[in-house]
Amino acid sequence: MLQWLCAKGYVAAGINYTLVTEDHPDANVYTQSAEIRDSIPHVLTAAAERGYQIDRMAVAGGSAGHTLAMLYAYRDGPDSPVPVKLTFGAVGPSCFYPEDWGCFGLDQSPEGAAALFGAMSGEAITPDMIGTPAYDEAVKSISAVAWIDENSPSTVCAYGAHDKVQAFPASQRLAAALKEHGVPHEYIVFPHSGHGLQNDNRLYALYMDKVCEYLDTYMGV
Repeated sequence: MLQWLCAKGYVAAGINYTLVTEDHPDANVYTQSAEIRDSIPHVLTAAAERGYQIDRMAVAGGSAGHTLAMLYAYRDGPDSPVPVKLTFGAVGPSCFYPEDWGCFGLDQSPEGAAALFGAMSGEAITPDMIGTPAYDEAVKSISAVAWIDENSPSTVCAYGAHDKVQAFPASQRLAAALKEHGVPHEYIVFPHSGHGLQNDNRLYALYMDKVCEYLDTYMGV
C-alpha cells in the first residue's frame, strides 16, 4: 500500500504500535491510538528532513489499523499539526455497543462484554455498567463513531456482511453517523464476504476506485 501511494506521488509512512505481550501487558486500543497520535509530528519532521513539506494528510489502515486510523481522523484530527482531509480503510471496529457484537456472543453476556471492552479501552468496566452512560463514556476514547461531526474528514470504508472478527452492525452505525453529519463518504458492503473481503472481487475493485477518486479530490498532487 505504501509503495502504491508513493507511486501515485504521495509521501507515505507506515506507523507501528505496541501489541499486548508479556513485556507490554497493559497495551490496549487507547494506548495504541495515543502512539499513532504522538508519532505524527515525528513523521512530519522526517518528511521535512527529506525535503517534503506536508500541508495535509490522509490516514488509512486495515482491521485494527483501520480502527486506529479512524480514531486519529475523527478524535485527534482537530488537533493534528496538519489538516486531515481523508481517511480510508476496511473492516475496522468503529464502536463497541455490546448489542452489536453478536459475532462474539457479547449481546448475551454483559460479563464478556465488560471483560473484552475493558481490556481494549484500558478502563475498569463492570457488567452493571453495560447499557449506561457510564459505559458509553468508558469506551468513548476508542470509539471512532463517538467523535464524528460535521467537520470530520471525508471517508471511504469497506466491510464484509459476514464478518466474524469485528461486528458488522457497528459498521452500520459508522455509516449512519457519517450520513447524519453530512460527511462525504463511501460505505461499501461486501455481501458475500467476511473479514478478508474475499468473495466480492468486483466490489473490491469498486472500493479501490473510490479510494483513488477520493485521493484525487481531497489529496490531489
